[in-house]
Amino acid sequence: MTTQEKFEQLKNREMNAGTESEYREIQVAMEKLADADPEGFEQAVLASMRRTRQKAQNLRIKEQMEAISEIISMSYIAKTYFNKTKSWLSQRINELNVNGKPASFTDEEIETLNYAFKDISKKIGAFSVSR
Repeated sequence: MTTQEKFEQLKNREMNAGTESEYREIQVAMEKLADADPEGFEQAVLASMRRTRQKAQNLRIKEQMEAISEIISMSYIAKTYFNKTKSWLSQRINELNVNGKPASFTDEEIETLNYAFKDISKKIGAFSVSR
C-alpha cells in the first residue's frame, strides 16, 4: 500500500473516529507515516488539500446555482450556451460520477456559465410588456 493510500485510509478513519482514544491512535499513526516517508506524506497531504479545495469550489457553485435554478431554466442554459443536455449540466452542478469520476466544470465552462447568466440578465432587464 502506498503512502497516499495509507494517508487516505487514516484520513477516512479520522473523520469517522468515535472516541478521543481512537482519534489519538490515528494521530500517532499519521505521525509514524509522516516520519517513514516525509516526501510521500507531503504529496498525499497536498493532493488531499487540492481535492478538498475543488470540492469546496464545486459546493459553492452548487449553492449559488440553487437560488437561480428555480427562476431560470437549466435546460435552456445547457442547450443555448453549452449545446448540451440538462443532464450534462446537472452532472457538473451536482458533481455526479461520469465514466467513473466526478464531473466538474472546467474554468472555461465557468466563464460560459457566467456569460449565460449575464446574457439572460440583460435580456430580462430589457424586457417589458406593453399594451
